[in-house]
Amino acid sequence: MSSSESGRQFINQPRQVVGEALEGCARLRHPDGSGVRLSDPASGMRLVVRDDWARDQVALISGGGSGHEPAHAGFVGAGMLTAAVCGELFASPTVDAVLAAIREVTGEAGALLIVKNYTGDRLNFGLAAERARQEGFKVEMVIVADDVALPDNPQPRGLAGTLLVHKVTGALAARGAGLKEITAVARRVADSCSTLGVAFNVGRHPGKPREQRAPELGLGIHGEPGAMALELGSDSDTHGVHAVMDTVVTALVQGHSRKDVGGDLPASGHLLLINDLGGCSALERSLLLEEALTHPSLQALGIHAVVGPQPLMTSLDMHGFSLTLLPLDSLLEEALSASCAPVAWPGVQPVTPLAHFSPSQDAVRTASDEASDARRAQAKADCQERAARGVKSRAGLPGDPQVEQRLRAALEILLASEADLDRLDAISGDGDTGSTFANGARAVIEALEDCELACGDSGELMTTIGKQLAHGMGGSSGVLLSTLFTAAATRWKEQSDANGQAPLGQRWHDALSHGVARMQHYGGASRGDRSLLDALLPALEALQASVQSEKQVSVQGYQSASPAESRQEIRAGRVDWAAMARAARQGADATAEMTKARAGRSAYVPSAHLVGNSDPGAEAVARVFEALADAAEEAAG
Repeated sequence: MSSSESGRQFINQPRQVVGEALEGCARLRHPDGSGVRLSDPASGMRLVVRDDWARDQVALISGGGSGHEPAHAGFVGAGMLTAAVCGELFASPTVDAVLAAIREVTGEAGALLIVKNYTGDRLNFGLAAERARQEGFKVEMVIVADDVALPDNPQPRGLAGTLLVHKVTGALAARGAGLKEITAVARRVADSCSTLGVAFNVGRHPGKPREQRAPELGLGIHGEPGAMALELGSDSDTHGVHAVMDTVVTALVQGHSRKDVGGDLPASGHLLLINDLGGCSALERSLLLEEALTHPSLQALGIHAVVGPQPLMTSLDMHGFSLTLLPLDSLLEEALSASCAPVAWPGVQPVTPLAHFSPSQDAVRTASDEASDARRAQAKADCQERAARGVKSRAGLPGDPQVEQRLRAALEILLASEADLDRLDAISGDGDTGSTFANGARAVIEALEDCELACGDSGELMTTIGKQLAHGMGGSSGVLLSTLFTAAATRWKEQSDANGQAPLGQRWHDALSHGVARMQHYGGASRGDRSLLDALLPALEALQASVQSEKQVSVQGYQSASPAESRQEIRAGRVDWAAMARAARQGADATAEMTKARAGRSAYVPSAHLVGNSDPGAEAVARVFEALADAAEEAAG
């Protein structure tokens, strides 16, 4: 692999890159099953020819220097070129190579040579055409000179507009048109299309450092000097694409207006070809498309169809783009839209007005939801009225003071632990676990103070907590815990509909276990990965153990929305908060001995930084269960 001052390139030997690249492409077949044949390397020529060619139609031959891929070899196939003649990088193929291609593919219908307006291409293709005529072949040649960068240039360069000639003539040849007709249409297209490019830098030749150049407007596809240097401000990394596009379009439209094509080609609108010169990312290309289609001057011309944005006629990895305008009529529209085999041709896409829609931010609602909302609204109003009178109880929604007490205890311990957890997280992360959990606690406290938490309805309570964590907590932890509470609420409500008589502790275990499973599904962590699961899962196991040990105690006739559900839970003895707290603490402390994390930021931290320090997420969970246990003990006493 060669390297240069500008970085590495995926090549072997610079002199072999063209031949090896052609061989790679020739190993693939087109979607229609056809492919291409290559001339024997021993011939010293690089010819690419359709392998399904029967010489019963007009042959279309193009080519030139390599380095413009996929042009021209990538456009060989049914509906486009019959053959491509490839030279070295940025060097015209020889007369002998062009003549060999003519001999290989030309039958009674004749051949059309499509040539970019460069001196070497004109001379070599032109002499080959003359010699072919001496041998009895019917050969015509069309020169494409679509560059409008220099108004007074007597020999405009051939650029990406050449590809439109390939496509139109390919469609005509495929339907059996004669050489005279195809040549006439090719010349009309070549004379009426206009191209202008811009680039931040020139392409880098294999094995050589990149030439340092200022951004230029109108430079050629071989890196020839442009019409003018661009002043793009002091930022060396990014430049306003809006200003660049305005400069390109203004000059392009001016150059296009100088062409007198009205009498030859009645226009029903224009086609715009957007060509990546080799170094633009997919994101940049999409932005260029948006800027072009919204430019007032192009909108005034009537852009009805677009080809690209894609790398079509490149200049190695030149970081730039070109725009090509072609006036359309019905014949050209039909020919440009006709199917063809080469996958390098992206097709013609019609332009459509931009359409927006307003995404729904509300869940699908039922009559039951509407009734529940009405009850919640009235309950919240009652709660707010009591608060205004100074009444301490906030249970305006289906409430339970003991659930609210325990919830507040858990939230307050997270606020109090913010600095401790941040310091612990700084060892293996960016030191924000404490602030992240504290932000989530503040969001839930705010909802509690605003009378938005139904502490007496477990399903609604978990749903609301899930929403608050999603919006107010931030980070991966916020999404993960929101997933836990949201999924747990869903399972709780399913249990209420299907099996409202199940023991309360068992329902809590089932709901929370389901929530944790969904959190693991999306988050990808497991027990032993040094995460909050190492404290949470042992706590759930302790809950299940307490449920099993108290199976003989049940509360009959329990309804999920009962305001007294938590008091029944305590009286029934189904939740051993102290056991859950002990299990969570043991799990959190065990993370300090885990030398390898397999999830989260700690997975990228050396073991030496982990040993002796608990995972901050697991520590937060342990402290929450300890606060819950203390609150439960206080309530029981």
